[in-house]
Amino acid sequence: MALDIISSTTCSVTTSIEIDHTYHIVNNVFDPKSPNLAELYKPWKRCLAIVDHYVYLLYGDQIKTYFEAHKIAATIQPVNITEDRKSVETLLDICSWITDFDILRREPVLVIGGGLVTDVVGTTRYIRVPTTLIGLIDASVSNRVAVNWNGLKNRLGGYHEPLHTIIDATFLKTLPEAEVRNGIAEILKISSCTHIATFETLEQSGVSLVERRFGHIKGDNGELAGVADTVIRQGKRKRNARRTLHTHYIPFMRRCTLTYISSLHLAIQSVLEVEVPNSREQSLDRVMYFGHTWSPVLELAVSPPLLHGHAISVDMCFSATLAHHLGLLGSDQYHRFLRVFSTLGLALDHPAFTLKLMKQATNATIATRDGRLRAPVPTGDLGTHEILQMVDEGVLSKVWEEHKAAMEVWPRKGLGLDMDIAIRSSQLPN
Repeated sequence: MALDIISSTTCSVTTSIEIDHTYHIVNNVFDPKSPNLAELYKPWKRCLAIVDHYVYLLYGDQIKTYFEAHKIAATIQPVNITEDRKSVETLLDICSWITDFDILRREPVLVIGGGLVTDVVGTTRYIRVPTTLIGLIDASVSNRVAVNWNGLKNRLGGYHEPLHTIIDATFLKTLPEAEVRNGIAEILKISSCTHIATFETLEQSGVSLVERRFGHIKGDNGELAGVADTVIRQGKRKRNARRTLHTHYIPFMRRCTLTYISSLHLAIQSVLEVEVPNSREQSLDRVMYFGHTWSPVLELAVSPPLLHGHAISVDMCFSATLAHHLGLLGSDQYHRFLRVFSTLGLALDHPAFTLKLMKQATNATIATRDGRLRAPVPTGDLGTHEILQMVDEGVLSKVWEEHKAAMEVWPRKGLGLDMDIAIRSSQLPN
């Protein structure tokens, strides 16, 4: 820490914080033969596990057996966090559970579930086990935690890294098809703007990957697993048995150590190499904003709320229409882009995406991005992007009209399959 005396009435303090965050890539983490998670809780010999209710119904007995086998006293608390329950009230309920557990200051809570659960519980000291495709691809590399408030998505929150993240892709075998489709939107988000090879793989094999849970359904051959490996990898990298990423910046420093080599390791590392230097969003010009310019308002505009993947898909497709209108994306590539989303059953449009909502969402985004729209759009032959600092309101209104007209020729008039969170109730195991 440095103290700078500027004048008799003013001083400046500069400090840096080192944050260690370790990724463990493990198959079947709750197999009693797997020591990885148990080792992290040996110092306390107990564990408060907050578990997504769907995951609890599928894996609750296995989780209990795992901790019993390792002689760790586990208190397992199921939680039902949907987009409309991602609230301050839910967070306060969780705070009560943690208080009742008499947790010690440096004792971590175990969080098991998708991004909704980790977003809310992540305000405490925690270890996370993501169980959805969005959790594995997107939430697992995020340090942002938040709750919705006053009809606004992720309005109250901050930056808080977990101590450890356990990456176990075998959870995908029990993930409903609608949730895999929901997650694949996040892969399209980054690949359509930065990595054309991954986009092309989804274009060719995306339907099979959704249906076969990225090769994790029993009986799949190595060929589909290889395709899944390509998609998750998001680009070839030199393989190292162990690689540590050190990133230094002021006023924060974050260090992420990735242990165990796999294709998923490489995917996480490639995103971290982009995100870690900007993990406190010092720069608001972020390609990761693609799909998140208009979707935060759209996602909560209907009841029940849209699945996140469908909301960002509408946003991405509208962004592609904007890029086409501005001459940044040719007609062939524009229709190719929309075709991939439509074929995968993702939403190209939604009735709630009205002109009024588009304008409301534009203003909300400009406020959160420091007075500029900063909207990423795909360009060229796809795999590249441009960030539009501002777009005239009249242009956006014209593009909205063009987008609505374009939807008339697409299957389902641009609607997606299983678009809102109501699908989750029908997918609960008996």
